[in-house]
Amino acid sequence: MNIKHLSIILLSLLYTHEAIAQKKTDWRPSWQKYDTQMLTPWGEKLDPTNVLPEYPRPQMVRDEWKNLNGQWEFQEAMEGDLVPYGKKLKSQILVPFCWESPLSGIREFYQRGWYRRTFTIPESWKGQQVLLNFGAVDWEATVYINGTCVGKHQGGFDAFSYNITPLLKKSGANEIIVHVYDPSNREAITTGKQYHQYNEEPQWCLYSTCSGIWQTVWLEPIPQESIQSIKIIPDLTTGTFQAKVSPTHKGEYRTEIIILENGKEVAKKEGKALSDLSITIANPHLWSPEDPHLYDVVILLKDKEGKVLDEVKSYTAMRSVGLKRVGDIPCLSINNEIQYQLGPLDQGYWPDGFYTAPSDEAIAWEIKEIKDWGFNMIRKHAKLESDRWYYWCDRLGIVVWQDMPYCGDVRNDEQKILFEQELQHMITQRWNHPSIIMWTVFNEHWGLYDVERLTKSVMAMDPSRLVMGNSGIDAKWPKIDYEVGHIKDNHSYLPPTLPLISDRRATVNGEYGALGYDIKGHRFSDNGKYMHAYYKDKEDKKEAATTEYEEFMKKNYEYIRSGLSGSVYTQWTDVENEVNGLYTYDRKVIKLDKERVRAANRHAYKMIKERPWAK
Repeated sequence: MNIKHLSIILLSLLYTHEAIAQKKTDWRPSWQKYDTQMLTPWGEKLDPTNVLPEYPRPQMVRDEWKNLNGQWEFQEAMEGDLVPYGKKLKSQILVPFCWESPLSGIREFYQRGWYRRTFTIPESWKGQQVLLNFGAVDWEATVYINGTCVGKHQGGFDAFSYNITPLLKKSGANEIIVHVYDPSNREAITTGKQYHQYNEEPQWCLYSTCSGIWQTVWLEPIPQESIQSIKIIPDLTTGTFQAKVSPTHKGEYRTEIIILENGKEVAKKEGKALSDLSITIANPHLWSPEDPHLYDVVILLKDKEGKVLDEVKSYTAMRSVGLKRVGDIPCLSINNEIQYQLGPLDQGYWPDGFYTAPSDEAIAWEIKEIKDWGFNMIRKHAKLESDRWYYWCDRLGIVVWQDMPYCGDVRNDEQKILFEQELQHMITQRWNHPSIIMWTVFNEHWGLYDVERLTKSVMAMDPSRLVMGNSGIDAKWPKIDYEVGHIKDNHSYLPPTLPLISDRRATVNGEYGALGYDIKGHRFSDNGKYMHAYYKDKEDKKEAATTEYEEFMKKNYEYIRSGLSGSVYTQWTDVENEVNGLYTYDRKVIKLDKERVRAANRHAYKMIKERPWAK
């Protein structure tokens, strides 16, 4: 055997060994969309080189930023693993889709995972601080930059950031590694409606697990002295915006806030940073679902000599939210006008991205469609969304009832502290959005504790909005009505019923409906455990469901005359095993007659003027 033949044999053995190793470790050289029969139209055309490219924080905009969405290295992690510094991981994942989802390219159920990628810093950023921002990671994220841990964050729905400037290399590529731990139902953490039995199909009204990075990851250069956060709350009674600007460092800073309309300055105010500033608007143009008018805002941070240190752009709106009493009955009101609020229950799930919409276009389409069905409200159920979702609600004009995601039933004191921190972040990270008009602390007694204390705490934290302590009093749960907050809510499905009208709070039916049927070819799975498939034996399922929807709305018309202030129809789309949507889960097939549903919905708004007790 000569040297040439020996070399060929050795190379052949080497390639065979590598092929076996790749098969054993499921190594993938590049991202591949997981093969699935259910993709949305936006998931079908997803470009892995241009994933969610829009600026992720529309209410605090800086001109320069760098998107880190896209292909990262990934592999399952085990407790006690060494951090894989400088090591190539086994697979590729598409960020920011959770690793269980088809669009991630992984589609596996893990409790722990490693993420890794490299990045470079633009030359133009030299001399500035660099922030690493995460929109959301479920549930615990430990972040490493160039071999050093920069922090650990717990909480699956809130944004967090790290200043990574001291750890960056002077030139060349930097390494970021993220370890994610998602304990699922093994700990009483905030999970929303995730079903956390690994390697099992989701069950009934609980849905697929969502672990890992699920919102945009991005870099942002900021000045040494900069703006950390802003708060702008409208006060229609005085025609003012109440504003506060928080800098990153303590010191004698000043801030200037400029309000613009169609590019023209309409108000301006300067004062000390961290102080409450009142900015008066003459003849304000009000925001409402019918006329979602927004003002542009420029915020400047200055030193005590007046030098501008930092600048961000934002937007705001003038509107009021409250209860307006007519006779003995409190009613929901927007801008001091009684408004019947009617909307779908929206779980915020997508069959291809799970928690994450496949594109910004998909988000905008969905909110436009909900309005086009004749709704003026969305109840975002047991889930929080990206800032882009609320931006489109603000821009397109629809009001949002925002739920706090569900947390486990049995908690220790440490877990309660974590829940209450996330509850606070739900509010403080979103309180500038005019579309959000209500916070809901608990749903149907799930994980409920200290209702009065927590409801009053939220009311004190954000007195500009309505607060619901517990959504839902019905036969499935103990009929306990906590007399706290602004809203009394009954859940009644088939058919909707009239709750006992409260003379202390506005009365709503926070869930009703659930008229459903299955459509072959648009199923999420074939496990046969479909929930709310009431018309499976009807020849014309669409006609049967639409007719019953109209009958339900006729009942709502009667209830409106008696003082009902709002209703939430279950639900916007099918979700996994639930087939009670107005659309199929893939958003491709309309399941009820849209024109008839829209007509029935719009007639409800006219009924507000016919309430005999309102005259």
